[in-house]
Amino acid sequence: MRNTGIYVHAISNEGGADPLSTSAPYCFPFYTFAYLMEGEILVEVDGHNILIGPGQLLLVPENRSILIRHFKDYTGFDGRFTLDALKDATHSALRMDKPLLQSFWFDDAVFMGALFNRMVTACADKDKAFLQSGIDLVLGQLRSGSHVAVIPEKFLQLVFEHGKAPLNVSDYAGILKVTPNYLNKTVKNHTHRTAIDWIEIARLNMAKQLLRNRTLSIAEIAEKTGLVDQSYFSRFFKKKMGITPSEYRNSL
Repeated sequence: MRNTGIYVHAISNEGGADPLSTSAPYCFPFYTFAYLMEGEILVEVDGHNILIGPGQLLLVPENRSILIRHFKDYTGFDGRFTLDALKDATHSALRMDKPLLQSFWFDDAVFMGALFNRMVTACADKDKAFLQSGIDLVLGQLRSGSHVAVIPEKFLQLVFEHGKAPLNVSDYAGILKVTPNYLNKTVKNHTHRTAIDWIEIARLNMAKQLLRNRTLSIAEIAEKTGLVDQSYFSRFFKKKMGITPSEYRNSL
């Protein structure tokens, strides 16, 4: 589909995939987007974390650094386009210099899913006219005022800060100058996970990354993830993964 400058395909991690396989950032010279029907993907764009959930579409401008931080049980669509391939390049969403995240509800969400599914077929059939009309319709649904909630975005940025062990909810609440209760509530409202859930996800991802370094002992890894008690760390890891840290390391 290079000749059209528009590409759409279905995505899914059914059967499981390791988020660490996406640990290297990438940058594209075109607009990219993702729309989820189910599950979640946490994306870092130019240092800012954005969570995509069911019924949400993320549009990322060209030449942005993109890094996948976390994903779980997702199905949906992603793709890309260049401005010269569009029927109309004057949509307000294209004047944004930051990522745009927009939610679609009920019938609108179903419609978007059906539209993207039809665009996947059009892509395979090299139906340039339908792809242009489809992406034009999508862009027409986006509003440049859509934005990511500030507190949850900042919280996720702190939790997934590279090389730093996750803290506890009270510590993050102090940094963000809000109460722990408010932090938990606003994070849950916007991400459908509690602050504690995200802290544990970040801790687990960090542990899995460190376990690839065989020069580090389990005790050292526990400390680096913020759990100084090795026994507690091992219980935490096994609860989440179903196997011990040593068993996970041996499976790599």
